[in-house]
Amino acid sequence: MTMSGRDVLLIGPYLRSAQALTGRLHQLGLRCHFAANIREASDLLSSQPVNLVLSNTNLPDGTVFGLLMALAGLPVTAFLCLPVENGCFWLPAIDHGKECLGVPALRPSEFARTLEAMTRSLAAERQFNKSMIGMA
Repeated sequence: MTMSGRDVLLIGPYLRSAQALTGRLHQLGLRCHFAANIREASDLLSSQPVNLVLSNTNLPDGTVFGLLMALAGLPVTAFLCLPVENGCFWLPAIDHGKECLGVPALRPSEFARTLEAMTRSLAAERQFNKSMIGMA
């Protein structure tokens, strides 16, 4: 999974109140934007490009498939939150614009490591780009 920017869109009423998640995203240097439903997410995506989308699977105004249709063709990475008894699993849905449904779900600790790896990759890419600009 790759990410090219610092903006994250969290979709769903429960993700807005997920303080541990948003706190961790902020620690990783990511800016969080929130949408309660697919309509708000579509409006935000048309005005503010984001690179990472995290969404609940149950949304007030439709199924997650409507969301995936809205994300089709956008250069985003998206994960779906699958609630389980004591937390959630994260299902990779889109990897930089390409569907990746069918990839195994990630447990919270695996998801945390994936986010950290994505942000390290982002930092390395930015450093490389800065050095290339300096050479030009």
